Amino acid sequence: MISKREAHLLSTLNVASPRFYQWIAFLLAIVLWGLYAYVHQLRHGLIVTGMRDEVSWGLYITNFVFFIGISHAGTLISAILRVTETEWRRPITRLAEAITVFALCIGAPMVIIDLGRPDRMLNLFRYGRIQSPILWDVLSVSTYLTGCILYLYLPMIPDFALLAEQSSLGAWRRRLYKKLSLGWTGSATQWTLLERAISIMAVVIIPLAISVHTVVSWIFAMTLRPGWNSSIFGPYFVVGAIYSGAAAVIFSMFVLRRVLRLQDYLEPVHFRNLGLLLLSFAMLYLYFNINEYLTMGYKFEGIEKEYLTRLFFGDYAPMFWTVQAIGVFLPLLLLIAVLGLRSHKSLTIPGVALASFLAIIGAWAKRYLIVVPTLSSPFLPGQRIPWEWTHYRPTWVEWSVTAAAIAIFLLIYGLFSKLFPMVSIWETREPEPAMTEAAPAASPSSNWGSISSISVILLTLSLAAGTAHAGESPKPRKPAPTALSLEWQALPSDKLSASSAEDGPPDSFTAGRVQNGLSQLFGHLSFGSKNAENETPPSVISLKATLKDASGAPVAMQPVSFSLRTSFGLVQYGSRPTNEEGKAELIVRDHRYGKYPLLVAYGGDDSFGGARAEIPVDFGARPAPALPTAGVLIAPYATAAIGLPFVMFYGFMWLVFIYAFGYLILWRMRRSDRDKQPH
Repeated sequence: MISKREAHLLSTLNVASPRFYQWIAFLLAIVLWGLYAYVHQLRHGLIVTGMRDEVSWGLYITNFVFFIGISHAGTLISAILRVTETEWRRPITRLAEAITVFALCIGAPMVIIDLGRPDRMLNLFRYGRIQSPILWDVLSVSTYLTGCILYLYLPMIPDFALLAEQSSLGAWRRRLYKKLSLGWTGSATQWTLLERAISIMAVVIIPLAISVHTVVSWIFAMTLRPGWNSSIFGPYFVVGAIYSGAAAVIFSMFVLRRVLRLQDYLEPVHFRNLGLLLLSFAMLYLYFNINEYLTMGYKFEGIEKEYLTRLFFGDYAPMFWTVQAIGVFLPLLLLIAVLGLRSHKSLTIPGVALASFLAIIGAWAKRYLIVVPTLSSPFLPGQRIPWEWTHYRPTWVEWSVTAAAIAIFLLIYGLFSKLFPMVSIWETREPEPAMTEAAPAASPSSNWGSISSISVILLTLSLAAGTAHAGESPKPRKPAPTALSLEWQALPSDKLSASSAEDGPPDSFTAGRVQNGLSQLFGHLSFGSKNAENETPPSVISLKATLKDASGAPVAMQPVSFSLRTSFGLVQYGSRPTNEEGKAELIVRDHRYGKYPLLVAYGGDDSFGGARAEIPVDFGARPAPALPTAGVLIAPYATAAIGLPFVMFYGFMWLVFIYAFGYLILWRMRRSDRDKQPH
């Protein structure tokens, strides 16, 4: 029998208002525009984005980390509540698990979009090495996506059988539900096998979810960069993921409750309980934020000093303090007000929903602050390079693709709500124990009270300098014109000197013992320093510049600077003084190949005017590709052994998936009733 409450739930699958179709059309328009932007990127390359060789990650990687983050709480919360047999979780498990699956489907392709050549993604599978954290990430995300799809699908099997019998639904829908039900009849054997499979998946999905965002954080933490070189990134990312994911679940509950009128299922007690969970993780997230910057700020030295200065007081300060206020402090104050004060008890649902929305916005902006400021503050700052190369500004292409990603997520979620019930029917049929008394429903009040705004004070330091003029100087004499000439000559390439070939660790004896031990452990692998014999010697070019005045007399003891023009700007070789013959010579050793324009410039002084000269220099033909005689690793560490636990852990997860779904569901459950039928 279908109760009145369940009949209303099933009616949401058939009834769609004009606003729903308008909303779908609006999302499709955004998706099509984002598709046009991505095709434009494919045709012209990543030059149409704001990413360059200095800041090589931007909005795409920010979206990747954000969507992977919000995917964690749905399945994780559902699994934890299911394992602990918490009864009030029954109406929210499916909508939470759907967020996980769809967020993973949007977040994972962001890495491919970030590639200038998406076809090179195949190289990860053709030439992937277990030493790379990127390969760890591929293993973890693909395994987690598979597990979440199974965990979402298994509890839906009884509902599929129920929907297949509803005559009010279309014929094509009933056929679809019949196929997805896998022959479910509701026998005792099938219920036992289904409960066992769900229980197994609920147990293994918890460590799997925690491991995934830990591995995502290691893409950053395993890189020697200011702001990333931290051991707390693993738990920091996990807490941040649960914080933003719980906020996404709460906000989706608020929207579905209003749009689909699910007040009978999503009650104030659900918002209060999840609001308390969000409040707990908001305080944990605040702790990790303080711990992240306090350890660097206490020392406040080196490149991290410049990094923190840009975050706290520099060009990223407005965004940084705004994110802290909107993403952490305001949600904390709202949650404390609506959950802790009796006078605001009637505002539990809108207050918790607003805090969740602010947490989602702050979570995305926080991911941006993790990615971009670090890349724009390297250990070796660029010298004499354009401002645009070290300052990332997203272009319309990146914003369009980002908007399309969000639109696709909302589109899939909206279509899913019209194809499948967002609340588990069979789970909510069971009698629920008495919950804590909920507050009486009240109409939304316009009097929200006075919420004190958090003001952020940005400290700006300015220096002013004045120039005093002691008196009027005489009218300067016009400098005499000069002329520069430049010639070059290729010298025989010399091998690396003995001193450079011997560059390495100071304790070569200890390094040799470690290398021999590792080689015995891992086979014929090279863990040592560079081998000079296998290196291609650089091209040696002699540059001679001659500086003369208008009469042809040499100009002595004047500095002339040498530089090389490339497609990325000028490479400065430094300056040399002219001798008595007006000549300045520079020997250049460079591993370049092909022709490059080389420039020489004289700035001039009070007596002589400036001059410039340019000449193409041929650094030689590109040598044929060759591999070193000894095998090499990506890094001179035992990273292959470090990667083996990942293979074992995720390999075990795949075995569990095969047992829970392949054996218990596809094999035993489908054959259980067939074996009982008479032959």
